[in-house]
Amino acid sequence: FEGDPPPYSPPDPKSLHLLYPPFPGGFSQQVPVIYQPGPGPFPPQGTPPAPLPYPTVCIPHPDAPRAAAGPPLIPPPGFYNGQPSTRPLPAGRGQRLPKDYMVESVLVTVFCCLLTGVVALVYSHETRAALGRGDMIQANVASKKAQSLVLFSLLFGLFASISWVIYVLVALYL
Repeated sequence: FEGDPPPYSPPDPKSLHLLYPPFPGGFSQQVPVIYQPGPGPFPPQGTPPAPLPYPTVCIPHPDAPRAAAGPPLIPPPGFYNGQPSTRPLPAGRGQRLPKDYMVESVLVTVFCCLLTGVVALVYSHETRAALGRGDMIQANVASKKAQSLVLFSLLFGLFASISWVIYVLVALYL
């Protein structure tokens, strides 16, 4: 570019048909049709689930008590009948929900190490999202990653702070 750029001038209204050609013939100038939102992907509460197109098999959970004689009409909790559940699974006996380390992630992001703190924040949010879905395996994995990143950020921040204090003391008094 040599010199000043040319001054801005809005497009000429007479040349607007060159920029935006007219609609082709047969196009009606009616307003668009707005469709109302339909029901969500899940049936309303209280409706029984539809039958599956394949046979279902009841598989007992290893911790569930064994049935006496004959198959039960309604499977007890702990049985899987092949249909997906719409509600999260409860935690098992003695199994605690994984911690999400959100507060710790925010603190180490602000005070210790920005980069690994932000990544710890992402894994903390992933832990919360997995808990909301009822996915305990993914929640445990994300919780462990968030915990290790929080610990790394904390140790790195302490190391950097102590190193800075030693540097300042040495520079001032030696």
